Amino acid sequence: MLLPLRTVKERLSALDTRLAAWFRRFASAPMSFRFAALLAQSGDSWTVCGLLLIGWIFSRGAAQRNFAYLGLSTAITAFLVLGLKALIGRSRPKGDWGAVYRRFDPYAFPSGHAVRGGLIAALASGFLPGWAAVLVWIWALLMTLSRVVTGVHYVSDVLAGFALGLALGFGMASVSASVFAACPIVFDRARWLPALTGAGL
Repeated sequence: MLLPLRTVKERLSALDTRLAAWFRRFASAPMSFRFAALLAQSGDSWTVCGLLLIGWIFSRGAAQRNFAYLGLSTAITAFLVLGLKALIGRSRPKGDWGAVYRRFDPYAFPSGHAVRGGLIAALASGFLPGWAAVLVWIWALLMTLSRVVTGVHYVSDVLAGFALGLALGFGMASVSASVFAACPIVFDRARWLPALTGAGL
């Protein structure tokens, strides 16, 4: 016999809450919580975009182009996630940590950090050597789980977010060559000065 939709939603919500509580046990000690908090904050948009900007400044050629693509993809995805969060309107779990997130980004589903992690992991698979991509994947997974451990997300928030990030990332990776070919001046700063001065004409 099929259960009423409301009952199914209530049971899934209860399971989500129990799973989140189970994950939070991994950060019950002060030292482990501080480590989880650092991991959780490592996926902040300003941290990620700042690191990508530094990479873009100090790189050349294909690496510089890839950093630019990662940065633009991250920014575009952030606006998409903000819209989804506002549309769905699921509140974060109650807790003390993460006051900045709770005040300025009160909605939980999908997790923006998880989306960002999945996006970067997927793009790294196409842009980086195998060993480097593996390191990015490890960071992305740990950072995503830390959002549950620190109490600012439910498990379903990060699962949905990471899956969405992977889908967007692999999709963006599949069209990256076409985007680079169509808009070379956007991704190659060596072309900027000649374009401004007319030297390239």
